[in-house]
Amino acid sequence: MKKRTIYTILIACIASLMSVFATFIILDTSETPSTYDTYEIESIVLQETRELIVKKPRNYTNEKQYPVVYVLGGNSLTYTIAADADLLSRVGNIPEVIVVGIPSIDQKTRQRDLTPPFLKQDLDETNSPLGKADSFLEYLESEVISLVEKNYNTNNQRTIVGHSREGLLVLYSLTVKPNLFNTRIALSPALWREENAFVKKLDDFLKDNPTLSSNLFMSMGEDEVDKMKIAFDLSINLLDEKAPANLIWKSYYMPKATHQTNHYLTAGIGVNYFFHDTK
Repeated sequence: MKKRTIYTILIACIASLMSVFATFIILDTSETPSTYDTYEIESIVLQETRELIVKKPRNYTNEKQYPVVYVLGGNSLTYTIAADADLLSRVGNIPEVIVVGIPSIDQKTRQRDLTPPFLKQDLDETNSPLGKADSFLEYLESEVISLVEKNYNTNNQRTIVGHSREGLLVLYSLTVKPNLFNTRIALSPALWREENAFVKKLDDFLKDNPTLSSNLFMSMGEDEVDKMKIAFDLSINLLDEKAPANLIWKSYYMPKATHQTNHYLTAGIGVNYFFHDTK
């Protein structure tokens, strides 16, 4: 079992490193690669036009149903996870998956969409409005997921991935819509905001939901700033003490990783961890 675990982590790390190089190559172009399907959603919920990109597995067929991995934030993380998933499926570690990228329009909409309603959108603004994460989750559920499940052959496995503030949204979704996704992958989640306010909400949520059933992977870079690591460690301690029996979770510190590199290096580890035994 120990050898299998080491092999699995090694394969995931190799996939992550290869995808980082692939991402840098892709980012040399200004357009989404032609291997992705692209959509513009005229969102009724958000009252604006939003972009969506979709990467089907290389052997996609109408005869099969596929898990879907939804990736929040910049397209570079979507490209990374698509490359990770492709390699991991080709070596037989995970099943083939559909990868969906959900980018923000700009920094303002990112702050608005990804911030929970009990936190300020912008800490540098004295009168900053509170976050609108609930509206964004409604958009994901009623407009993004419905579009994907209408146009592609999907099964009932949904995973959501996010880095930094997107990672905060991933964890917030667990507390307000726990059944919307089976698996959540939060990479360097920004849990420190407003004196670790989300950590306190998570504490209450875990105490009040003993029958919670879900999967959770969280990672942090060893070289990230202290406030990020302190909030992360507080959350891990909570999970150690209070996680319900059916909340399957894993945390990971990436050696020598910073906030700018951890998500690229650990996304594949998270994907591999929960998909490895479902192929």
